[in-house]
Amino acid sequence: MRIPLLILTVLLCVPAAFSQPGDDISVMIDKGELDAAAARIETVLKTRPNDLATLTQKVRVLVIKKQYADTEALAGRLIVRDPKNKVAVNARGVAKRDGNNDFAGALADFDKALAIDPQYPQALFNRAITLFRGQIGTKNDALDAFSAAIEANPENATARGMRAWLLNRFGKHKLALLDLNRALSINNRLPLYAERAYAEFLTYIGGDQTMLPLAKRDADIALQLKPDNAIGLAIRGAGKYIGGDNSGAVEDANKALQADPKMYLAHVVLGYVKTSQKNAAGAFDEFEKAYKLVPTNSWVMNEYAAAAARAKDVSPKAAGADREQFARKTERERAAVEALQLAVQENLWDYSVFDRLEKAQSSLYKILRKTDEKNPYPPAQKAYNKSRMEFWHGLAKKEPKNVCVALFDYSYIDLDENGLYDQNRRKSDRTRLNYLETALKNYDGQNGSECAAHVALLVAGIYQSPISTEKNFDLAKQFAERSKQIKADLTFDPNIISGAAQTADESLNETAYWQAQDDSWKKDLERMKQSGTSSADGSRVRRRSGIDPAKEQAAIAAYERVHPQIERLAEQVTSAAGKVQSGGSMSFVYKGTRARIANLQRQMVDIYYKFIEVHGPNLPDSLLNHLKSDVRRVGNLRNDYTTGEVYEASGACSGGWSGYGC
Repeated sequence: MRIPLLILTVLLCVPAAFSQPGDDISVMIDKGELDAAAARIETVLKTRPNDLATLTQKVRVLVIKKQYADTEALAGRLIVRDPKNKVAVNARGVAKRDGNNDFAGALADFDKALAIDPQYPQALFNRAITLFRGQIGTKNDALDAFSAAIEANPENATARGMRAWLLNRFGKHKLALLDLNRALSINNRLPLYAERAYAEFLTYIGGDQTMLPLAKRDADIALQLKPDNAIGLAIRGAGKYIGGDNSGAVEDANKALQADPKMYLAHVVLGYVKTSQKNAAGAFDEFEKAYKLVPTNSWVMNEYAAAAARAKDVSPKAAGADREQFARKTERERAAVEALQLAVQENLWDYSVFDRLEKAQSSLYKILRKTDEKNPYPPAQKAYNKSRMEFWHGLAKKEPKNVCVALFDYSYIDLDENGLYDQNRRKSDRTRLNYLETALKNYDGQNGSECAAHVALLVAGIYQSPISTEKNFDLAKQFAERSKQIKADLTFDPNIISGAAQTADESLNETAYWQAQDDSWKKDLERMKQSGTSSADGSRVRRRSGIDPAKEQAAIAAYERVHPQIERLAEQVTSAAGKVQSGGSMSFVYKGTRARIANLQRQMVDIYYKFIEVHGPNLPDSLLNHLKSDVRRVGNLRNDYTTGEVYEASGACSGGWSGYGC
């Protein structure tokens, strides 16, 4: 991407850059009245040709008028007379840089000026510009230099604009926005609207939906000022794609590339359009071009990897890229896990460190799962499961009274010796409660408070479960309140299915919900058991002929436990699908929520089939049909990756079912 034309604005700001208030000549220069200042200077010099102060003002006028040869010559004479004349040293540096592209010589002069006055704003600013334009040192060096210039002169709008440009390239878009907003509030004529649109759009990509209208607005302003602004064109094209205008998006993206062949955003827009058109190979080519232009951009890197995975069966190049990206990602994830394992052992009471490790382990687990998609448990995944479980069990053995270790080891107590989940090995709820309540007793009231709050919520979650033999709503309330007392603002990752609420207040609401459901079903089913025919609303429940009444009563009792659970899962699926839909055309970023939907649907259908297998033949038809309807209603819901819209998956199955209901 081309460096923006902010440098040109420096020339507009030079009068301020050399400002030394004190006499009428300085005031004229500060106002931009250069001809009047020059005439006044010549008048003074006729009577006082060697007046140092007046000659210093003259060198300011010369450099502003870009008379660099004269500037350098006069500045040199002044420095001989007065080596500490910081204005002359600074002016000579500008002449070297802008007149001769002598960035090293210019930097030396700015450093000399700062040796005279370390807080000289003009030299600080010019030093930053020189590092940036001359590509001396690293971008971090330039960033630090602009920060120093802004500290010396907070009203230097150009310095803020340049720092924002660097912050955007470092991926710190919210910080860039702070500078850009401030710079434009100081001087709204600066050409910063495209850069602000870029920061706003990338913040939108990061999940802030409110930024898209702002990005589109600023892109339009930038294009009004300069119709071939590449950033503005690319962002306007992205906005058109999001709005469903593929042809307009392609037109703007191509114009952006004509203006700047290195405009990676334009390739991204073309990649999205081709993805929506099911052109996997073409989309990969576009994302590859973007990736080569900005190989450190995490967003582009992820899209490139996803495009390679989609096109690997139709493009040999994509297949090779997919293998390469997979290997790199696996190595990065392994390194992250190893680093976080060390961090955990050094921060044994810090929930956030434990949580980052668990997420890193889960991420690596998912990657290894893809090593052999046809094998339910690929060897690499199986080996990692075992090592992952052994790490937590080993840490728990070493730190038996650490509530944080116990909390994260809890996830592995149901796994077999190979680290694989086996339903038959699932611990009873009483065993789970004993484990968690013992961990909570080890909490000393100070260390690991967030971990202890999580443990209390997990305990509440078990006690409030309507299908648990340990169901006890009073105890559920007690432990939810305990969690709130330990840490009232505790939250879980919303994309993780934890078996408990996300906060203490939500846990209390869950308990109230399940208690109301429990009371309602008890009353309703008691009437059904008494009559064998009537439901709560007075409708008739048709009994199947030849059914053993005892088996029917057992089926109804099982239905009492299962139906509320399926209803609750259905509510969660609907809520999660709504969240994805709210993302519109950018809903593809909700990968965690999509995974949550799939997990919830699988859980619901699994519960349904296990119930039907045992009790289906003995359940009254009306209850059976109602249960099946609940599962069918959300079991085959999908979210379109292009629009986020909810739809039912196609493909008929037995009984007219489709999707996860099959």
